[in-house]
Parts: sequence; structure tokens; C-alpha cells
Amino acid sequence: MFRQGPCEKRDELFDREEELRGTIEALRNNVWVAILGMRMSGKTSLAKVAANILSKEGFSYIYVDLRGISNVSGMSRRIINSISEGFFSRMRDYLEKIRVWEVEMSLRKTSKTRTMEEILTELSKRRRLIVILDEVQEIKGGINHFLSMLARLRNSTRNLSFLFTGSSIGLMDTLLHPSRGSPMYGRSPLEIELGPWSGRVAFQFIREGLEKCSIEYNDNEIEDALRVLGTLPGWLSFYGIRRCLGKDHENALRDSESEAIDVALGELRNAIRERGEWARRALRMIAAYGARWSDLDVGVSDSTLSDFLKRLKKLYIISEESGTYIVPDPIYRKAAMRL
Repeated sequence: MFRQGPCEKRDELFDREEELRGTIEALRNNVWVAILGMRMSGKTSLAKVAANILSKEGFSYIYVDLRGISNVSGMSRRIINSISEGFFSRMRDYLEKIRVWEVEMSLRKTSKTRTMEEILTELSKRRRLIVILDEVQEIKGGINHFLSMLARLRNSTRNLSFLFTGSSIGLMDTLLHPSRGSPMYGRSPLEIELGPWSGRVAFQFIREGLEKCSIEYNDNEIEDALRVLGTLPGWLSFYGIRRCLGKDHENALRDSESEAIDVALGELRNAIRERGEWARRALRMIAAYGARWSDLDVGVSDSTLSDFLKRLKKLYIISEESGTYIVPDPIYRKAAMRL
């Protein structure tokens, strides 16, 4: 029940029934889907479980991890590599054709985007295909070519569906809110948003997981874990794994909190990258006490500060309550104070 990596089977996924049902129904009806949420909310798990359920109905799927990729050329290369290494293990006869294709495209200097389009079109002729593009938000370079490819595929290939995951910035934001001139205008994917669990669901998750591991616990320990870690599934799994491996409550909580803060720090550093010291100060102010607009005098223009706060909201790092900006997740609050 507590996992280091994403869930893949239905019985591994805790809660999220409504979101899973919506994702599956959309893909069955050839509606493209965007799963939104912050890191550790379970986006990848939801995508993989939905795809695996549909694989029993005749679908195939390709999973592509786009972390660390910042342009469409790199994304195309990773998609093609994912096809060759995974999907075609069951289609050996077609693998050689794809290899020849890639060589021909290279010799003709055809773009990787066009190569990818031809491959996906051919694959979708064989059976219904889902392409999961995980963590698309940081893709920047070459977006227009990619959007044009998506529009062509959307118009010509009914057996092909895309499932995107990420935060609502960058390419994801462009997909969800295309301008009138965008080739994807009127073709936005269905949004499914994953937030933290409620306290009740998070409590039940830890309790059931510990019971499956035959670990002795008391309710005060679970409440303590929720107070320190919050209710994001990923943070709670850090704690649950350690308890199931035999660590006592205090050591498991200390170690899982430390690991979670390290992960969150990486996300925050990426969020403020290239924005200077003022961004770090603004985020620390919000994390420490909560801050109103008038409190955030950090030496930049109103438009610059506004754009930064909007980005943090779209990354689900901050929220706004009655005019006050806060960092709702306790792990991200602690990580922000260490920037």
C-alpha cells in the first residue's frame, strides 16, 4: 500500500475513485485528459492505473517520463525511445521498421516531431493507443510545432488519445488555455485536478497501510504524522514505508520529514530559478507568516511580483485566502524557510 514509485494496479491506488472514473470514461470516449496537481499528489499513479485498467479493454499505452526535458526535440526523442524500448517488446515484427524509419528521417533531416507523428499514426491503426506524457509543464522550446502535430493527430486519428500530467504552467497551461490562433484552440483536454487528501482520508490511508504491514500503532502517532507531513499521498508513503520496514514512529517521522523537505526544496529552487534574491525573500515571507500583497515589498515591479505569485499558484505551492497568500503544505513551508 505504501509505495516508493507510482501505483500501476487498481488495488494499489487508495481513494481517488471519482478522479479515476472520470479519467477512464474520458479516454474510452476519445477525450484527451490533463491530470493537474503538485508533486506527490498521485498524478502518475492515477494515469498509470487508468491506462492499465483500459489495457484489459483492448487499449495499449506508452508511458513517457518528461522530467528534465525542456524542449520539444528532447520530448520527441524520449517518446520515440519509450516506444522502442517498451511498446514494441510485444511487436517485434514492427520494431525493425521503426528503426529503418528513424534512419531515413535522419538522412532526410525530417524533424523528430514529424517522425513521432508518423509513428503514432501507424501504431494507432493497429489498436487504440494512449500516450501518457508525464510532467509536461517544463517544456518550452518548439511548442508551436508540437501543438500543430497534436491538432493534426486530433483531427485524423480517432484511436489515439493523450493523457498529460503536470502543474498548470508552461506547455500544460498552453494546452489548457490555448489562444484563438493556437492550432489546439477548441481542443483543450479535460482537466482532472488532484489536491491533498482530507484529514479523514489521510488518516485512513496510514491506518490501513500499517494494519496491512501488521505494525502496531496508536491514533496519536497517526495524528502526529499528519501534523508534521500534511496530507499529500507521497509524503505519507515516505512515513508508511519506514514504519513497515520496522522503524518506530519517531524515527520514521523524522527521516520521512527530512526526505520530503529535500524533495520540496528541489521543487522550490526550480520555481524561483533565474528570479533573483527577491523571489526567495517573497516565498520565505509567505511561508513564515502568510503575507498580503502590501507586505511583499521585495523591490520589483507589481507586474513582476504578480506574475511570480501566479506561477506559484499554478504550481500549487501557494494559495490565497481572504487576500492572504499562504503555503498550505507543511513540508513546503519548512522547505521554503530553508531557501
